[in-house]
Amino acid sequence: MPTVLIVDDEKLFLSSVSEGIANLLDGITILTASQGAEALEIIRQGGVDLLVTDLKMPVMDGFQLLACVASEQPQVSAIVMTAFGTSEIEKRVREIGAIGYIEKPIDLHALASLVENTLAKRSAGFLRGINLSSFLQLLNIERKTCTLNIRQGQQLATLIFQEGELVNARTEHREGEAAVYEVIGWSQPEIEMSGVVKKQPVNVHTPPDHLLLTAHQVLDEQVREQSLLQKDRVLSSGTSVEQLQPTGLRAEHPSQENTTMANIKESLVAAMEIDGTVGAALADWKSGMCLGTIGGTPTFNLEVAAAGSTEVIRSELKLMSNIGLKEVIEDILITLDTQYHLIRLLKTAPTLALYLVIKKDVGNLALARHKLTQIEAKLEV
Repeated sequence: MPTVLIVDDEKLFLSSVSEGIANLLDGITILTASQGAEALEIIRQGGVDLLVTDLKMPVMDGFQLLACVASEQPQVSAIVMTAFGTSEIEKRVREIGAIGYIEKPIDLHALASLVENTLAKRSAGFLRGINLSSFLQLLNIERKTCTLNIRQGQQLATLIFQEGELVNARTEHREGEAAVYEVIGWSQPEIEMSGVVKKQPVNVHTPPDHLLLTAHQVLDEQVREQSLLQKDRVLSSGTSVEQLQPTGLRAEHPSQENTTMANIKESLVAAMEIDGTVGAALADWKSGMCLGTIGGTPTFNLEVAAAGSTEVIRSELKLMSNIGLKEVIEDILITLDTQYHLIRLLKTAPTLALYLVIKKDVGNLALARHKLTQIEAKLEV
């Protein structure tokens, strides 16, 4: 029999909701708590499958409760009772994975249906716990001001939110958006939340939803690269490509993928020979996937930058479409204080783009464009 814990600081409301759900749903156990700390103690005793909580409560609010549950009891799913106010916020919160929501004033039949569906998904294996991305989105949606201390093993990260906007992020080795991408990749984060916010310089300038989208694109690419590396290791031991692939998915030309990867690598090496180049990458701007990188620095994550460049391309194409401009983009130049970021779309492969980062005081922009054209001519993908 699944157990549902309902948390709200208004006693009359809590009583009516718990009794209403009990009358509408059979076969579940309902527990109640008046604030987050009390709820957390109940959850720590074990046996709670679903948490239904308000966000604004004394002692420990709903955000702090969700953070603790995500760290200590990741198997517990959650539904948030709140008022969003706008259709845009409602649309965005629907995209949150493990956290369901319902607006106040509560429609008991709607809440009962949401509880029933959430428990059904859990039993079917589709829904497990509160993930970090979902929690960060909720902080953004509810315009929360707080500090998150996130730990995994010996690794520690700090994220600062001001009225729902992520303004500062840092880990031991990274700051800003690069730190966010690192944290999203942690598989078992422990979250501590504080309402105290220390003054820190703003080092994150991208909206949280865009950051999370890019972060997951980067993670997907890392998984892909690990798969390719594993395949290369097996190939070097004498195993054929056919042996690596399931029946019906075997390549007609086993050497084609290796040839393509070698060609990409040679092209990126050639790009690094351009004067002043800090790093180069090849990316698929439609999917956001990075096909290869070279260079970069410990504080400049080239994979993240390349994935971000694909958003620039998509934005420019959308702008051109909106104003009815029927032209073909040759390249896009972003000029910073000390760097040029040059994005060249490939004519031979329209969904791919070469991304080059050049030091302004060393590189020559005209020469870089000329050499990128030569590299593109030899690149076969």
